[in-house]
Amino acid sequence: MKKDKKHTKTNKRAGFSSLFGIGVAFIPLGLAVYAGFYMEKNTYINSVEFNGTYYVDENELLSAIDVPIGLRADSVQFDSLFERLKSVPYVKDVSVKMSIRGKLTFLINEHQPFAMLVHGSNRSYMSEGGVILPIVPEHILDVPLVYGIDKRQIADSTRTSPYWRTEEFLHAAQNNDIGWVTISEVAWTDHEGIVALTHENGVKLIFGKENFEEKMSHWKTFYSEIISRQGIQSFEIIDLRFRDQIVTRNF
Repeated sequence: MKKDKKHTKTNKRAGFSSLFGIGVAFIPLGLAVYAGFYMEKNTYINSVEFNGTYYVDENELLSAIDVPIGLRADSVQFDSLFERLKSVPYVKDVSVKMSIRGKLTFLINEHQPFAMLVHGSNRSYMSEGGVILPIVPEHILDVPLVYGIDKRQIADSTRTSPYWRTEEFLHAAQNNDIGWVTISEVAWTDHEGIVALTHENGVKLIFGKENFEEKMSHWKTFYSEIISRQGIQSFEIIDLRFRDQIVTRNF
């Protein structure tokens, strides 16, 4: 017995009309995108603003560039403006957006200080990548004080100088919740490497010259299990330089 075969008729006219409808829908959408792009590129700039600033004074940013008010957006050399803006302290990166109403917005990404470098009476902030930043009196930060570092050490391309070792240590401390809240001052010494003082009681912590993530983990464990029971006032020095032991000097 032959099986019945079912055939479905296709309404070709309906199919073509559906495709035609989709095509018509796409055309206005494409025109709208093109029109928006064209208007944005050909819009004249009538105002300028900066977003994302905290440490930077906007007047300093304005004085760093020739403000392109009255110019058409597609005639502006934005790369040149970005480089000038990045010459301003604290400006790490810059991007831009432009509205069809003519407002040009510079989006500022700032360097974030993580320590205060103390050299005699001079003080400045340290930021990631060897960036030294001026102190902004209106925005004083509660960050560790760093001693014994010469800013000229930043030029060390091998990144093994005391400056870079100290920055490595500070990153390890930042990544450790106990480390960052317990340390108030940091110094580099040729004999002991990184030496830190605790916020509470000024206990001396010795971290050496390498493997700071591991040593910071040991400090967290020691703080949680020993200091929480005995009290930090019981200790004068805590030496974390050794792999399998922590050496302490007690009062």
